[in-house]
Amino acid sequence: MIRRPVLLLLLIFSALAAAAHADSVKDALNHKYKKQVLSLRAPLAAGNQKFDSAGHSLNGPPNSGWLIYGGIYVEKLNLSPDTLRLEGPRAATTADKRNGKPMLVRFSKSQRIEIHLDQPLKSLEEAEAVMGRVFFFSADAAQRAWPEFRRADDRTPDDEIYHVSPHAFRRPGDKTPEVADRDEKDQVLPPRAIYTPEPEFSEEARRAKYQGTVVMKILINKAGEVVRVRLERALGMGLDENAMEGVTRWRFSPATHNGQPVAVEMNIETSFNLY
Repeated sequence: MIRRPVLLLLLIFSALAAAAHADSVKDALNHKYKKQVLSLRAPLAAGNQKFDSAGHSLNGPPNSGWLIYGGIYVEKLNLSPDTLRLEGPRAATTADKRNGKPMLVRFSKSQRIEIHLDQPLKSLEEAEAVMGRVFFFSADAAQRAWPEFRRADDRTPDDEIYHVSPHAFRRPGDKTPEVADRDEKDQVLPPRAIYTPEPEFSEEARRAKYQGTVVMKILINKAGEVVRVRLERALGMGLDENAMEGVTRWRFSPATHNGQPVAVEMNIETSFNLY
């Protein structure tokens, strides 16, 4: 007669101990990763993004021709027996020119990252092992958090990319640039812009009468199409994303080397000015 109440008490104590242990893992994760920027290994998706414990995406294929890479700023972190959930905006950190300290740059509204667990996480180390399959924890993780757009069908080999000085870039109507030098001292005739629509001002920046310049690194393929856009210097207030999205529509006459089209990488600037 005594066995059943004792067994029930053991089950209750076991459940309470498991809950307390889960809370301790959640507290450790919050202490270490809340208010930090984490860079995702996979392209970012619109809305909620789901992964399994192995780091495989549970979302469907992207619904556009562009993939967006970057990181999120963790504003909320919650852990349950079957799910690790992080929430925050797409963001990166950059050094403040005035004092050299890291400064947070936000790029979007908050979104949720969910990691569906095969079993409850028993320690911080176990949790970090699972997170390491979804996020970068390498030395260059902060750099990987900077936004980059890549066209889904881009297959340009890195060893076939030429590098062109930003001074070679000209908008339509400008004079033809002189021949630029490749890193290996080879000569390359740089691309010529034929269609460069201006990006739109964000409403936030317009209301604040905020203006400035966004710097991006772009890859132009052999067909003269922009296939990669990486943010190099941010401006904020939604202007960075507008600039990046705008550049994806630009078109060029391709760069050439010995008369043959080649892929080139170069930095460009887009200015937002209120007149």
